Amino acid sequence: MSAMSTRLASLVIDATDPAAVAQFWYIMLGGTATPERDGGYRLLAPDVGGSGIDLVFRRVPSAKSAKNRIHVDLATESPHEYQVLTSLAVDVGAREGRVGQGPEVPWTVFHDPEGNEFCILEPGDLYQRTGPLAALVVDSADPAAMAGFWAAATGWPSVHTGAGAAALRSAGTSGPWLEFLRVPDTKRGPNRIRFDVAVLADRPDGDAEAARLIALGATELPGGPDPDGALAFVDPEGNEFRLLPARVRT
Repeated sequence: MSAMSTRLASLVIDATDPAAVAQFWYIMLGGTATPERDGGYRLLAPDVGGSGIDLVFRRVPSAKSAKNRIHVDLATESPHEYQVLTSLAVDVGAREGRVGQGPEVPWTVFHDPEGNEFCILEPGDLYQRTGPLAALVVDSADPAAMAGFWAAATGWPSVHTGAGAAALRSAGTSGPWLEFLRVPDTKRGPNRIRFDVAVLADRPDGDAEAARLIALGATELPGGPDPDGALAFVDPEGNEFRLLPARVRT
């Protein structure tokens, strides 16, 4: 079966105040913000930098307590834009953070109003033409293996594979990278940031796609479909994600 039978649809972010954090990311990335029936909010693609990926903010009762294993990087195209965007982030509720980065790295680490880590990158050739959302970055014990699984789950081809990092890029002319970085820390508890993948409209057999993902190394979680008709899984390193049926608007 073709690896192009599912696609990356959404980045889902847990929040105690979805409206406030959605407003923050609307200011940083643009897009169209819409309320969800469960009290959450969604920034709709393709307005979010041409990424084709929604940002979905789900209400949860508990605040963030540990470093996320998935974060986003924001691109800039000039030194002036870098200065403007880093200043804007602070003005609308972000704070600078330290996550072990050295003093000379070409990016600044921030925490959004819910404490989620993100980076604003200095301008560079690697992230030209991504739009404002430069990369979705995943901590990983085995970046090459994770890149292989997610290449098959998203249809994004592998662009780089090395001992410490691996990267995928959509075949489109814009949109973010999907990067996997080797980190020593192990996963502890459920991720507050995770992915949704969706069955393509021309392949409506969700059971077949679930079986394909399991064969690739995913594990289906108990409980059956949620109210959206989505099935819950974990990837080979235990990161939670959902498989959305083709009929769900994403």
